[in-house]
Amino acid sequence: MAESHVISALIKKRSELSGEIEYYEKIIKECKENLTSIDKTIHIFDETYDLRSIKSKRVVKNSYFASGEATKMALDVLRTANKPLRTDEISDIVASNKSLILEGRDKVNFQKSVLYALNTSEKRGLVASVGKEGLSLMWSIAKIA
Repeated sequence: MAESHVISALIKKRSELSGEIEYYEKIIKECKENLTSIDKTIHIFDETYDLRSIKSKRVVKNSYFASGEATKMALDVLRTANKPLRTDEISDIVASNKSLILEGRDKVNFQKSVLYALNTSEKRGLVASVGKEGLSLMWSIAKIA
């Protein structure tokens, strides 16, 4: 006999996924309607334009941070640290500062956002990767020469 807490957790997860599917289906429907309107407008100006020649543009949306926020928060964490920190430590502190509790795929995606901000900051000379601890990079504020 299945444990009731297992069934309850699975029912809750199924409900969440079903809600996500409905939400994204609504967004897809709206996007398709907008695309149809744009296609009709293009054909008003040029009836012979081949819409198949328009390539889709890759869109990546970050649902965790506003523009520049990840960089600012990661830099703030490193400025107050008294030693180099691993990427996952920085991510955990930033998530805590944003009052986020992340698990599974959300935590991984959040860490990727923070890592991207750190890599960008390193290219700008703001932070430096100062080694590794296991598989994690260690970060600190860059030394000014």
